[in-house]
Amino acid sequence: MHFTRFWSIVEATHDISNPCTPQKLDRLIDLMGFHADQHILDIGSGRGWLDIRIAERTGARITAIEINPWFNEVARLRAQRAGVHERIDIIEADGRTVTLTDQTYDAGLCIGASFAVGGLAPLLDTFRRVVKPGGLIAVGDIFRITDTLPAALDELGPVPTLAGLVDQIRGDHEPLEMLVATLEDWDRYETRKWQAAQQWIAANPTDPEHDDLVTAVATMRHDYLHYERPHIGWAIVVARV
Repeated sequence: MHFTRFWSIVEATHDISNPCTPQKLDRLIDLMGFHADQHILDIGSGRGWLDIRIAERTGARITAIEINPWFNEVARLRAQRAGVHERIDIIEADGRTVTLTDQTYDAGLCIGASFAVGGLAPLLDTFRRVVKPGGLIAVGDIFRITDTLPAALDELGPVPTLAGLVDQIRGDHEPLEMLVATLEDWDRYETRKWQAAQQWIAANPTDPEHDDLVTAVATMRHDYLHYERPHIGWAIVVARV
């Protein structure tokens, strides 16, 4: 099963595609101080909740990059219904292939999707190139909460501590604030995937990829409970470029 279809199924009922809450994202909008004259870049924009909220609350213009066509379909419909579709330009593409002009954007967002451009370091390089000097960035990413990680998480590559994540994101400037996911935030985000998957599995018994999804979801649930939940945290860090 292609990863875009997998995520469209397991996150079918998610408004926000990361372990965060509407209240924390509203706090993020306040911290960033967006206004109607600004142009914001959002890499890995998902189903569009944050971009729509920014446009509704501040009038800012957003360029959103998202590879998943199912997510983009939902985002465009939501933006249309909210009356902010003219302020949100969704580019459906792999983030690593999109040409972005230097010093174009007033702010940069990537909330849980650094993989869209190849990882945290390439993401920060991109932001420091395309965000205007003095602009703000907000990056949501994982960190380790234990001294070491189990071998089962080797595919994640090097995972910093929270302090290491903040230091890497801040670059040459001091970070402004961080918003850390609670264990309740994580559980809400993950268990909702299980529910959405089970609904799809029950409704699509003859789909050619039915069994693949059953296996993938069982693995995802096992890995979260045994490895990720005890060892991995998640936070949004706001900094100035």
